[in-house]
Amino acid sequence: MKILTILCENQEQAARYLSLGCDEVVFVLKNGCFSALHGCNLKEITAFTKVNPKRTAVLMNRLFDQEEIAAAQKTLTELLPVVDAVFFADPALLYQAKLLHMKNKMIYRPETLLTSVKDGTWWMAQGLQSIQISPLLTREEILEIARSIPHTGLQIHGRLLMSVSKRKLLSAYASYHPGTSFHEKNGLYLREDSRQGKMPIYESAYATMIYTDYVQESFTYVPSFLAAGMERFEIDTYTLKDEEITDAITMYRALLDGKTLTAAYAQKHADMPLSSGYFGQKTIQ
Repeated sequence: MKILTILCENQEQAARYLSLGCDEVVFVLKNGCFSALHGCNLKEITAFTKVNPKRTAVLMNRLFDQEEIAAAQKTLTELLPVVDAVFFADPALLYQAKLLHMKNKMIYRPETLLTSVKDGTWWMAQGLQSIQISPLLTREEILEIARSIPHTGLQIHGRLLMSVSKRKLLSAYASYHPGTSFHEKNGLYLREDSRQGKMPIYESAYATMIYTDYVQESFTYVPSFLAAGMERFEIDTYTLKDEEITDAITMYRALLDGKTLTAAYAQKHADMPLSSGYFGQKTIQ
């Protein structure tokens, strides 16, 4: 199985991405995930599943406080019968899925934390549909996991979510600048003294999220990931322009269909901070 999947913010985006060649759309659940993308509510997601002939999934990978768990489990109970998959990180959601006998619709996605064969083996033994490998690993580490465990996935394109903190970092910064608010505001960046790039930062009601200063690309790596048995290949659309998204879908669709790679994407979008990330590195710069 080869699934080209993409994160989206609304029904219009989802329909367009599917028409371009994606096999699955992942709706960002409002108030239910770690993502700077705009979230959809349960009603909007359910409505789209009724007209989508392909796969519909939901990103619900937030860690829920004790007082939130019951409401989150209720939302999951309504989602699971109508979607093909739910990406999660909180074990309380897996517990609920087991009670509903729908754990085979759950995909474990702890962002940066799934980093070894041992991790992946344990989680797949729980009866999950799939696991999402951390994209902040080297190519060799990713291949080892993919070869050892069936039904793995990986984010192959877009900004990588590098850090999540429940601290309201932007609100704390704004407290030193009266009258200024950075809460739920897009277009903000951090820049470290040791780096030239700008790292997008976004603060929601639940966390402060920091993304990589580069846009991950995996054009030369996809064939080896396919050969290792990986089955889900994800594009995150945060900060990407429409044409950049469209061309990425077209290129990766061609790669997954066995067509020859060209350098067209990098040439056309030379102004993008494209990088193969940590695939060829063993240490963090």
